[in-house]
Amino acid sequence: MKLLGVINDDSYLDYLNNGLDGFIFPLENYAVDYFKYYTLEDIEKYKKTTNKLCFVVLNKMIFNNELDSLFNTLKQLEKLKVDGIFFYDLAILNLVKKNKLSLNLIYNQTHMVTNSATINLYYDLGVKGAYLSNEITKDEIFNIRNNTKSDLFILLLGNPVVAMSRRTLLTSYFTNKKEMKKDLITIKEPKSGGEFIVKEDINGTTFFYNKRLNLSNIYKELDSNNINYGIIEMGSYTKSEYIELIKAFNNFDKKKIDELAGHNRGFLYRETIYKVK
Repeated sequence: MKLLGVINDDSYLDYLNNGLDGFIFPLENYAVDYFKYYTLEDIEKYKKTTNKLCFVVLNKMIFNNELDSLFNTLKQLEKLKVDGIFFYDLAILNLVKKNKLSLNLIYNQTHMVTNSATINLYYDLGVKGAYLSNEITKDEIFNIRNNTKSDLFILLLGNPVVAMSRRTLLTSYFTNKKEMKKDLITIKEPKSGGEFIVKEDINGTTFFYNKRLNLSNIYKELDSNNINYGIIEMGSYTKSEYIELIKAFNNFDKKKIDELAGHNRGFLYRETIYKVK
């Protein structure tokens, strides 16, 4: 299994030299649900710095007036020879196919990537990768692996996205309370007591679960069962903590990973009722 990082700063080599096989770059103006976004210039600089893997996220919904700009962006990413594009909107698939762009697409519809039938449908359309939902069980992960040729990506460690709204919910909230607006807060759901990180930017408002998902307990099984890529998000870790975490995965020190990340295994052993099957 190759390890990919999602970082919150520009110190690429500090992390690559400690065991990551490459990075995932959420592209400014085309990505949502991340804490830092990168420009095409940033990605070009990275490509000139290293030959390690370079994936780009374009996972926002696309509007008609953005299609021309999107097409130009896709052509630039093709020229940069990025290793793959995580996409949400089918406009990206249509533009790539219609214009015969040489781009490796990865199906990335957050909560929807839950079964091999859908992944295989996209595979037949030329989409050779899929980013698995965080809401599936361990058995479902391996069932998908056994029934698709697609490259599979999985979140090994990070704060899962719970929901995203195009509305500026924090702006509305603080305006109503007549308080100074904040772009990042933590809230508690009163019935369950669960905590959520709420972040607002120009694309809307995203809710993250405020307890890191940590799949270190099945990391070796994921690797031996040919899950191709594992993703480790930097989140709120300091640089030194994140480097320590990467090293713990590379040398596989489960005790150290759990010490740094906790024991939240998500839905590995229990199904959620809120799932498209």
